[in-house]
Amino acid sequence: MKLNLKILKVDDVSQSYVDWFSNPEVTRYSNNQFRKFTLESQINYVKDCYDDPNTDLYGIFDGDLHIGNIVIKGLQTYHKCAEIKYVVGDTNYWGKGVGSFAISSLIDIARNDYQLNKLYAGTAEDNEGSVKVLKKNGFLIEGRRIKHLFYDGKFHNQLDFGLIL
Repeated sequence: MKLNLKILKVDDVSQSYVDWFSNPEVTRYSNNQFRKFTLESQINYVKDCYDDPNTDLYGIFDGDLHIGNIVIKGLQTYHKCAEIKYVVGDTNYWGKGVGSFAISSLIDIARNDYQLNKLYAGTAEDNEGSVKVLKKNGFLIEGRRIKHLFYDGKFHNQLDFGLIL
């Protein structure tokens, strides 16, 4: 694998990217399960992120193949902390360290390019993959919100993670 992150551009939007979100396993622990995805909606999403000085959307690539995204929001806060959200949409890459690579790379970017003090992320407690990659990258559990998320017809606890940079 030749993994890399780059700011996602409209030219990177493809039908295979849109199709990630029709896979219930990909959206299982995400609000994306409640949205409709089209090529047009994803092009608009990428444009909106690109135009928003508070947000940067990175594509996760294996060479030229777009396999996931990681977004950082809150770049202009006085508090010098930002939220990250991520998806490895190409399930062929699950369990191969892609999520950990993306988070680790974004930690370096947050520290060196954005001069942030802290990153934070939330995930369903049952989302073992996400919990694992956050802990592997040094994030600590800062809180638990009981029955805070409603996915797959049932309530889930949310774990709130933070990392001081």
